[in-house]
Formats: sequence, structure tokens, C-alpha cells
Amino acid sequence: MSVTLRISGMHCAGCVSSVEQALRAVPGVREVTVQLLTESADVRGELPPGRSSQLVAAVRAAGYEAQLLTSPSAATQALVNDSAARERLRRHRQALVQAIGLTLPILFLEHFHHAMWPDTRISQLLFRFTEGVLLVMLMVSPAGAPILASGLRAAWQRTGNMDLLITLGVLAAAVGSAYGSLVNDAAYVHFHAAAMILALVCVGRYLEQRARDRAAAAIASLAQRAPRTALVRRGAELVSMPVEQIVVGDVVSAPAHAAIPTDGEVIEGEAAVDESLMTGEPMPVLKRPGSVVLGGTLVMEGMILYRATSVGRASAIGRILELVAQAQSGKTAMQRAADRVAAVFTPIVLAVAALTFFGWWAWGGSASMAARSAIAVLVVACPCALGLATPVVVMVASGVAALRGILVRNASMLEAMGGIDTVVWDKTGTLTQGAPEVESLNATGGAPAMDVLRLAAAAEQLSTHPLAQALVRHARRANVSLPSPGTFESRPGQGVCARVEGHEVCVGSAAYLSEHGISGNLTGDSGAGASKQAGPRVFIAIDGKAAGFVSFFDAIRPSSASAVARLRARGITQEILTGDEAIAARAVADAVGIEQVGSAMSPAGKQSRVEELVRSGRRVAMVGDGVNDAAALAGATVGVAFAGGADVTGEAAGIHLIGSTPHLVADAVDLARVARRVIRQNLFWAFVYNALMIPFAATGRLPPAAAAAAMALSSLTVVLNALRLPRAVGWQRADAANQTRTDQPA
Repeated sequence: MSVTLRISGMHCAGCVSSVEQALRAVPGVREVTVQLLTESADVRGELPPGRSSQLVAAVRAAGYEAQLLTSPSAATQALVNDSAARERLRRHRQALVQAIGLTLPILFLEHFHHAMWPDTRISQLLFRFTEGVLLVMLMVSPAGAPILASGLRAAWQRTGNMDLLITLGVLAAAVGSAYGSLVNDAAYVHFHAAAMILALVCVGRYLEQRARDRAAAAIASLAQRAPRTALVRRGAELVSMPVEQIVVGDVVSAPAHAAIPTDGEVIEGEAAVDESLMTGEPMPVLKRPGSVVLGGTLVMEGMILYRATSVGRASAIGRILELVAQAQSGKTAMQRAADRVAAVFTPIVLAVAALTFFGWWAWGGSASMAARSAIAVLVVACPCALGLATPVVVMVASGVAALRGILVRNASMLEAMGGIDTVVWDKTGTLTQGAPEVESLNATGGAPAMDVLRLAAAAEQLSTHPLAQALVRHARRANVSLPSPGTFESRPGQGVCARVEGHEVCVGSAAYLSEHGISGNLTGDSGAGASKQAGPRVFIAIDGKAAGFVSFFDAIRPSSASAVARLRARGITQEILTGDEAIAARAVADAVGIEQVGSAMSPAGKQSRVEELVRSGRRVAMVGDGVNDAAALAGATVGVAFAGGADVTGEAAGIHLIGSTPHLVADAVDLARVARRVIRQNLFWAFVYNALMIPFAATGRLPPAAAAAAMALSSLTVVLNALRLPRAVGWQRADAANQTRTDQPA
């Protein structure tokens, strides 16, 4: 059982650790993944239906708010929801205005009180009292109260987070200032520092929220392709209703310039539909009665009525959003390592702050200097940067990748793709168009060619293999009547045997027919009219004897050679694995520039070769169509499947490519490599920042207010660094939007 929760109140990696610990303590929970950026938790385990409320209770007991969500995509959609984003930004802006509005008078009093009050004891007390009142107002306002409340809850729960460090710093400064005011010792008075800490935290969180919203912009653009309302026929009228209320069988209207909300079949009207997001097809596709439409596609002109066939998460756009959401919910190995550090970060900082205070005290420093340095240590430490370093990059990368036609199943797949050094191509449908056609049929056993065609095509009717379907299409175009097979046996990627009109008909590779004891010519190198093209061939046997062979032609995609060259330029070794015979495989390999070829391979053989490469230490990306090569995809370091928007559910592939250009494979490698580099930069910055600034603060060289500014800047830096990812990949060039995502037949 899997449960998704929306978590409110998390600000740093320490919060993530606290929520994870609370959820893992619930009986039956096996696995917990909490994401700071999407403010969500994915919980897996043996949880009875009524036990979900215990998860919510556990999170609330840890000091955070939680609510159950219907799916992982609900958390992502909530993150990019326009109204929710505006509300989050409004709250941060309100807190920022209040913080600045109350901090400025304190700073004014601190620096200009000599000109306002006479230098007497009473006036000093009045001046300090005014500063204290303003600070208390700031602490209980919407600017300071949430931070202090979160920190105090963390202290009560004996957990650590960034708010606890800030709270301790602010309270220490406030208490010290009150003491200094009473004993008339200005060295202890830091009302202005406490106020500036809260104000700068608010500034940092406001800027960080704006940067987070920018990070989610690509996913928001994708989510906007799923409309929230639709026109549904009720009786003789069209009624506007939320998309969530549409059920299978409803008749939906899709007017011009509107997004189609669900999958369906057109029953009335005509329209030109932009399916580029789903299929990679750059030109609008004409839809007529009987045509299939996909949710998330756009009606460019015309209007159609269609009957819904798949709705909600089962629709094309629903499945894509689900995959994008899954990418947010996973964690990379680097993020898990950062989380382990973050789990002990707050206790370590508290210990360093205590050592700083007592160290200054023991070495003859003043108590005020000791307190000032300890406060700076508490405030400058930033577990938030550790918590954001990876997920913000994953969010940006998965969002811009999805808009480009690259769907990453989870964060670990993105990380793995960045390290691959070998790409294995399944030839058909990846390097070639994947739409083979019959070039010639050669009857070699004495039977008439049309009889051989009729029996062979009849045997292939139940097969889903592209060559089988091409043979059936060829027979029907020739107006050949195809009888239904009596019995049918298929071996994936090898061939079929069927009983047709009393004849035992086998169609497949030479090896497959040999295994069935077929005698006669299985070489395809004789007979008039033998194929001049180096395309794949299948052999036909009738009643135990070779009866002929069929030659096919599958055009190479125009961009295959350039995509292979791009990968070669990046130092990636490539090879082809195919079920076709050697002559066809070698012809394609030579055309695209790949030396290593494995031909006449069964799906099990492909899987064995991929696993052999992985065992030898290679990091392998297997690229295929996700059908006949599912086992090989699953055995690779990363499985990459070409698929339309309606077919992105295969578990074997970690990355789905919407469109049909091999350049998407090179794009995925480029993106993953840059994303991995940016993640490493972020983690390096987060660790180095804390490693340098905490000792710097401990030496007394960093005032508490400056420490707060540095802390706010550190988390903002990792977000801004992630936002440059599309530019670093080169996807913001003027020609990026025009890059071909679909290869058309030459």
C-alpha cells in the first residue's frame, strides 16, 4: 500500500529528517520518502485502510501539519497550482513587510537614540524598553511567530531543524538584551540583532519562494495542459463541470483553442489537434469521427465531440503528470547522503555553539562576546541548503525534460543517466522508423506465391510483432482473404506457428524454423527476385518444409546518424542488438556509424548481453520500444523507451521518450550530466558554506545580523544555481524550441 501526504511547516533538511522518523515509527511502515521542495511524503508498507489517519497523527505529533492526498501527482499539482502559489507568495510577502516594518524602527532607535533621548538612566531604560516592545511585537507577528513556534515545537519534540537554531539565536539575543538593559551594560544589548535575524530570514524565505516558483514553472506549464473544467453533454445541453467529475462514457466537447481534458474517441465534428506533447508530431493531426484523442492535446481549429474512454490518472496527460510527480518523490544517492548529514546537523551545531560560548568564557573573553559568537554560530548554520541542493535540481530538470519529451520516472534514474558510458540500441523503431513494409515475397518451395502469402499472413494475424503486422497489411492491401488460425503459438521476437486450414504454418527466423525441424532453404540467398535491400527477412514453412521468405524494408531515421555521432562525441560506446539477421543489422550499423552489432538475438539474448555489460562494470542505457525488449530494458542501468503519450506506463523503462527522434537520447544524457554536475555544485556549496562560516562565526568575526544574511543567501544560492540548468544544457538557445522531435519518413 502506498500513501501520499502533504506536509506543511517544513523549512530544512532537519525538518525532513524529523518527519521521516515520525512516519517510520508508525507500525507497518516499510519505506518513507519525504521531499522538502514538494512538501510531500510518500509512505509504503502494510497499512490497513484505517491506518492512514495514524500517519497524519504522527506527523502532527512531530510538530507539522499533514493531510492525505489521492496520488503523488496531487502533491506536485498543488505545488504548481496558480492560486496556491500566489497564496504562498502572499504569505511570505506579508511576513516580509511586517518584519521590515518592525525592524526599521528598532534600527533607527539603535543608531539615533542619542539625538532623541538625554543620556540619563531613565531615558536609557525607556529607549531599551521601546526596542524590546518592538522586538516582542515582531516575535509574535506573522513574521516571527511561525519561526519561533516551529523552533519551540522542535525543542519540545527533541528534534532539530533550522527554526530551532534561529529560535535559540533570537531568544538568546532577546534575553541578553533584556539583561543588559536592566544592568545598564550595552555590551549585552542586541535587540537590533535579534530583529535583523528574523527580518533577514523573512527576506531569504520570500526570495527563496519566488525562486522555487520559478523552478516549478516548467512543471506548471505541463500541468496547465490538463484543464480544470470541461463542457460535458447532459441531455441536450453542454454543462461546464470540473474535470474530476467526468466519467468514462461521458460525451465531452472540445472547442477550438481548448485543451482536451481526457482520452476519448471522436463521435462528431472535425478538428486539427496539436499532439506534439504526446507523440512528438510537430504538425496538427486531423481528427474525425472514429479518431482517438489524448488528454492534454490542444485543439488548434475546429470543434469535436468525443466519448471519454480514459479519465483522470488513466488519461495520457494524467499518466505523464504521474511520472513527473514520481520523479520528485524519489531521492538520488547524493541526496540520501546529504539527508544523513542533515539528520545530525542540528545537534552538531548546538554542540559547536555551546563550545563557542564556554570557549570564549574560559579563554578570558567577555560574556557578551561569548554570547554574541554563540548566537552567530546558531544563526549562520544552514541545513536548508543541504535539503534543497538536490530536489530543486530534480524539479527543474524533470520539468524542462518533460516539456521536451523526456519523462524521467524517478530521481535515481536521472542520476544514473548522467553516469552512463554505454548505449545499447534495439534497432527497430529506434534507429529505424519502426514501420517495416514488405519489399518482396519469394516462394521457394514450389507453391504459388499468393498461397504462401495467404497462409503466412493468416498465421501472423494474432502476433503483435511489427514484421508480422506489416505482412498482414501487405496481404490485405493485395485483397487476400485471410482465414482465422485454429491454433497459435508464439515465441516473442522469434516467430509463430499456427494451424491454418489444416496446414501447419510457421513464420519466423531461420533459427526458429530450424528448431521446429523445418527442412529446405532457410538462407534466403536464392530464388528469382530475392531482395536487393539489406532489410530484415522472415522465413515461411508449410507442413514442415520451407516454402519461401519475405524481405522487409525499414527506413533508417534521418537523425539516427547524427544522434549516434553526438553520443560518440561524449565518449559513449554504442552497439546494436536486434533480432534481424546479420546482413540487415550490419547495413543499419554502417549507415549510422556503430561498429558493434549483435544480430539474430532473441529477447532473452538481448537481456543476457545487457546484463553481461553491466556485470563487466559498464553503465548501460538500453534504448528500445519497451515491448519486445522489456527484459533488456529492465536489466540495464537505465532503460530508455520510445513511447507515445498514451503509452508511458511500462515499469521496465526508467526514462520514456515522447517522440521518435534518437536525438532525445542524447538530450537525456546531456540533461542528466548537467543536472548531476549542478547537484554536486549545490552540495559542495552547502557543505563548504557551513564548514567555513560556522568556524568563522565561532571566532567572533561575524555579527549575528550578518550571519542571518549569509544563512539566507546560502539557501537562495542553491535554488538560483538550479535555475540555470536549462541554459547550462543549451536548451535556451533560439533554435531549441525548433529542434525536430519527430523523424518523418524520407
